[in-house]
Amino acid sequence: MKNQVSKNSVVKIKHLQNSSWKRRKDARPPEIIRASKKILEEKGIKGLSMMKISKAAGVSEATLYKYFNDKNDLLNQVYIDWAEPFIEKMETDIRDISDLHSSLLFIAIRYLEGMKSAPKLHIIWFKELRWNNYIGSPIHELNKRYSNLIKKVFDRGVNNKEILNSTNFDIFRDQFLGGLEHIGIRKVLTNKNINIGKVSSELVNNLLTGISK
Repeated sequence: MKNQVSKNSVVKIKHLQNSSWKRRKDARPPEIIRASKKILEEKGIKGLSMMKISKAAGVSEATLYKYFNDKNDLLNQVYIDWAEPFIEKMETDIRDISDLHSSLLFIAIRYLEGMKSAPKLHIIWFKELRWNNYIGSPIHELNKRYSNLIKKVFDRGVNNKEILNSTNFDIFRDQFLGGLEHIGIRKVLTNKNINIGKVSSELVNNLLTGISK
């Protein structure tokens, strides 16, 4: 009887150990991503190395390569982990906004507020990520979702007769996002005083002046 109890105890301990190991294994990628994001926010991309990431995450460098091919792969995952929830929330929230002006204003404010909340990540995005192996990357695919969000707003505006049928979407998108990017780089990322609501409203109003019916 005692032997049976002892065997059952050993089996139970092994099961708990295995479960604990699996939970720890599953938790490692998010822990590594969080550690990488913290380094990026504090020191920028020049301060990011696999050695520093491994120390911050409490794992070996060899463990990093079990989950990520290289630093660029890890960097992509950091941005996906940060940007995907942001885009998903925008996709959900904008469904409750029906008119063109309010939809564009919503996107503009969220865009600039996002830059203000994580300036160093945006600086790395503008200077590094969209120039190095960008096309076809996970970040590129995520950015296409953002562009598609604007396309849906645009198409709805055309259908609701808020936009002239002759308006070229590509130019409209480039003017809108280009304007936001320019404002963000010039004002938000340089820590200059900016009234995000006011600037967003002025941008949207100027843009719509030339295309509204």
